[in-house]
Amino acid sequence: MLPLIADTTAVTNTPDFGVFAQLADYGPLGLAVLALGYVAWMFLKRQWAEKDRLQEELKEKKTTTRRKTKK
Repeated sequence: MLPLIADTTAVTNTPDFGVFAQLADYGPLGLAVLALGYVAWMFLKRQWAEKDRLQEELKEKKTTTRRKTKK
């Protein structure tokens, strides 16, 4: 005969989200916070890339200006 009560000692494999495990516990609010963090990260990466590009452009402009003034 089959037991009517489920075996509670069975091992369950729950996914491990690492750092984001607590955010996943909050459901939609956790996902919203995660999405905002991602958007903020993308914004910061774009800002840093723009800053580097402008610095390179300014450096290039300075070197071409120096060459023209020396002649």
